[in-house]
Amino acid sequence: MVTSILKSTSFWPFLSDREREAILSMASSRHYQAGQVISSTETDCLGVLFVQSGTLRVYLYSDDGREATIARLSAGECCVLSASCLLSSIDFQSQLSAETDLDAIVLPSIPFSSLMQKNVYVENFVYRTAAEHFSDVIRAVEEMLFSSLEQRICSFLLDETARLRTDTLQLTQEQLAQSIGSARESVTRSLRQLSSSGLIRIFRGGVQILDRKKLYQKISGD
Repeated sequence: MVTSILKSTSFWPFLSDREREAILSMASSRHYQAGQVISSTETDCLGVLFVQSGTLRVYLYSDDGREATIARLSAGECCVLSASCLLSSIDFQSQLSAETDLDAIVLPSIPFSSLMQKNVYVENFVYRTAAEHFSDVIRAVEEMLFSSLEQRICSFLLDETARLRTDTLQLTQEQLAQSIGSARESVTRSLRQLSSSGLIRIFRGGVQILDRKKLYQKISGD
């Protein structure tokens, strides 16, 4: 499994045999329990992380404890924000945690940094992936600045159900509030309004979408 994930990267075909051996020797498998904090870009430089199974949550956080999810990564996807010391141009604070039980491959920062300096394809992979993360940050900030709370909730519900290929999400209202960077009380009020309009159904520990079309209309302002 470790080899197959690494072989799928864009830089693998451009590595020498020695570089491939170095990557495979430095790679380690890690398991994280649901809810476990993995790293913070403010204090940690864990390494480049490849998700094998489960869901990795990447989020921004403020001094007053508010959180806003910027990305969720699933099997086969890579996070380089966990190796923030490799990215001198990235200085925003983010945190990584296991949203579900998570198995991952970690390439530690120091040896990977040496390889990155020697191989332009590895360097390109890291900065391209970082740029994708940065795009996620911009999108999250735009939503917080320019979208209403109701629109952010609708967008989250639609995105998550599309990603998971289901109409039902198993998450608490507190988890939803954390994901969009809002207060639980405000999220609860908006969910009740959407429920009374027949667009969603709220149940203990989850939400079910009943009218996807009207949720999209809420986002577009129609």
